[in-house]
Amino acid sequence: MERDRTVQNTEEIPFTSVAWGQTKELVGRFCVAQSENILVKISEYLPHFEHSPHVHEEQEEVIYVLSGKAITETASGRLDLYPGYVAHVPAGVRHATYNPYDEPCRCVIIKSPPDKDRYKS
Repeated sequence: MERDRTVQNTEEIPFTSVAWGQTKELVGRFCVAQSENILVKISEYLPHFEHSPHVHEEQEEVIYVLSGKAITETASGRLDLYPGYVAHVPAGVRHATYNPYDEPCRCVIIKSPPDKDRYKS
């Protein structure tokens, strides 16, 4: 069977509650749009939420802010993220994302390679 593109209305994909707020996977191992090479999801960080610093040893991460505000932190310091901003975290870099503000922060998250399990931070 030949593979072809997958098109979905993201509004029809439900969010799943997670520790940091809610998320929905758009492209990845567990999606209708299956990929073994990339994970694309929309995550919404709760107001006043702080991720614990963590490392994805073999995984790059891109965070693109759609709405709200957040802070990204690495060993080199903290930087503000606003709508339209994008942060790239290379594999092996200890990092965290914070939402110290009063409104949710909605982001597109892209990871490569994708998570082996669902709903990782």
